[in-house]
Amino acid sequence: MNRQLPLAVELRPTITLEDFIPGENGQLLTLLKSIAAGKNGETLFISGASASGKSHLLMGLCSQAEQLGRSCAYLPLEQLHPLSPELLSGLEEMDIIAVDDVQHIAANPHWERGLFVLFNLAHGLRRNLIFSADQGPTHLPLGLPDLGSRLSWGSVYQLHPLDHNGLMELLQTQAQKRGLQLKPKVAQWLLTHCNRSPRNLLNLLEQLDQAALAEKRHNLTLPFIQSCLQHPPCG
Repeated sequence: MNRQLPLAVELRPTITLEDFIPGENGQLLTLLKSIAAGKNGETLFISGASASGKSHLLMGLCSQAEQLGRSCAYLPLEQLHPLSPELLSGLEEMDIIAVDDVQHIAANPHWERGLFVLFNLAHGLRRNLIFSADQGPTHLPLGLPDLGSRLSWGSVYQLHPLDHNGLMELLQTQAQKRGLQLKPKVAQWLLTHCNRSPRNLLNLLEQLDQAALAEKRHNLTLPFIQSCLQHPPCG
């Protein structure tokens, strides 16, 4: 287990802040990079729809900060909420505490109390607390009003979805990272015919990468892509 992660949660090394396409979220990305580099005492709440990039930002923040020698705890509550909130004990000592998908513990009194205690301890030590959820802190169905109040103490950001140009950049950047050639007209075809959520597009690129590897090719031509996809295309 990574000594900087007190929980058995692995960060995917391929996820970085540098890979995040900011679109209209440039101010938030700049702030997260400053936290990774050593800024202390920040409390942030990031809201956004599913697959909007919240987990990417939190995991990328922790990965980048760890490379710079900072201690981090990444807490994906979608996975952790069936466990005891006692696992939060001692996390206030981490430089950065990133709590992902807070909506999964809403209305759970034990978890809400655990997060409330962790928040107070970490805030008193000027640690960085970054939360995410599918909606803003004032709209979460929390049973503990004081927790909702705490989550609103710092900056609250709502992620803006990527526009067409941002999605084009995402496809081409990620294809290049995998050593693949994806021409703009082919990327345009994918955006026209496929589910445009960033998560789906990245899963699709992974599928195409595996197929290209099997055929020992790098150029993702339109005929090749069409031959790889089942009907209806791209899910």
